[in-house]
Amino acid sequence: MTNNTIFHLLILLLPASITSFSVSVYDNVIAPSTCQTLHTLTLQHTRRSHDGSSLFYRGPKVHSGQQQLTPIENALDSILRQLNDTSPMVEYWSRSQYINLDAHADIDENTLKDEGVLRCPRHGHVLYLQIANSDMNCNEQTGDDGSSGDAAAAATTTITEEEKQSRMGPTVVFNRKVAWGSVTPRTIQSAGSDNVGVASHNSPENMKERVQEYIVDVENYWDEETKRQYGLLENDNDDAQEKDEEKMAIVPAVNGRLLRFDGAAFHCVPKPPDRFLLSEDEVTAFLEKDCEEDCEDDDDDYYWDDEDDDDDLEKEDISQQRSVILFNTWPAGSFGPRGVLPDCVVEAVPDGIVLDDDDSASVEDERMSEQWKVWQDEYGPDSEKLHCNPADDWNLCTVDNLDGDETSDVIVPLMGNPTRRGCIQSKAVMQGQGSTKRVENAFYDGRRVSMTTLKE
Repeated sequence: MTNNTIFHLLILLLPASITSFSVSVYDNVIAPSTCQTLHTLTLQHTRRSHDGSSLFYRGPKVHSGQQQLTPIENALDSILRQLNDTSPMVEYWSRSQYINLDAHADIDENTLKDEGVLRCPRHGHVLYLQIANSDMNCNEQTGDDGSSGDAAAAATTTITEEEKQSRMGPTVVFNRKVAWGSVTPRTIQSAGSDNVGVASHNSPENMKERVQEYIVDVENYWDEETKRQYGLLENDNDDAQEKDEEKMAIVPAVNGRLLRFDGAAFHCVPKPPDRFLLSEDEVTAFLEKDCEEDCEDDDDDYYWDDEDDDDDLEKEDISQQRSVILFNTWPAGSFGPRGVLPDCVVEAVPDGIVLDDDDSASVEDERMSEQWKVWQDEYGPDSEKLHCNPADDWNLCTVDNLDGDETSDVIVPLMGNPTRRGCIQSKAVMQGQGSTKRVENAFYDGRRVSMTTLKE
């Protein structure tokens, strides 16, 4: 990687029905100490937010000091500025523990519920903060030229059971977009937004920004017999045209790493890491064992005591720690995800304290002023101590191609109901064009970004 240029890993695929595949992975985006601080701040944010997610606005009002951003928001804004991303709205949330997330595209959940329409953000991001057993040395396997070491050796390495038990799963990104079934675009011409921090940021281009929405094609909900009656399976024979190829990028979780991808792309976090390669019986056995361990470890994680928050944070299970900030950028014309609100900054007044309306407003203002002062004293103006590293210091990760002569059976579980996933089936049965051994090792690799081709 050159000293003055940030490159994006761009994988162009044919045929066009699958569309291009753009995934960018950078190491050394934030410093180790910043990772630790942001991890603590995300736990606090999750506790005070309604559903764990918040929205903030960017633009001239922020950069001129007329509008304040929280420390987390300043950190994310610094990353987007290094990427030259001028998106006016950012939705963000976090997760601290390693859990399984089936394949899905991020959408405006309330718009789907209210209108049956799929609306996706412009770009999705994962910022990795505190990963159990993560290699903190970002340069050990990523050279100055972007090389990722001996990929061939890594592909044939035998992974021990101890390593399997301790490894946190990767983020997996597909080039399938919006829904697993086919969709019809519905484009809306927007007149811009009057939201605080957005109107002043609207350029003529933003005012005319076209918001892309999608409707799932009804035939995706039909069974095979119905599709055959309407001639949709007439080419389902030995001479049928070759099906579109799918691409699957496997991105290990590494402290200080940033993953950026198309906001409409399907993605997931498999638990265990090689879940896609397991049989149904093997998955069931894992889930039963995992459930037993969760029951044994059950405590008061969901019931916070305001008097000993620090003790609760110290008791966090770090053996399954996979702390990440997830954030999506939204264009001005989209008005952002419906129902997602700005960060409330302070937690609600504890139960048992009764205030009248005037006192409540006064106490709320005082608490917020105190919180802003604490943040400024601790992290500096605009939380400059939590800003990301300069883009010149980021390390681009290259991608190892897993495809070869052997194939593997890959089963991708899909999240949500048929409307959410855009098809009847709850899983996609695919054939990977890399050997089972190579793909399994890629799922458990601690650093190398890999990619393989999938066929239905």
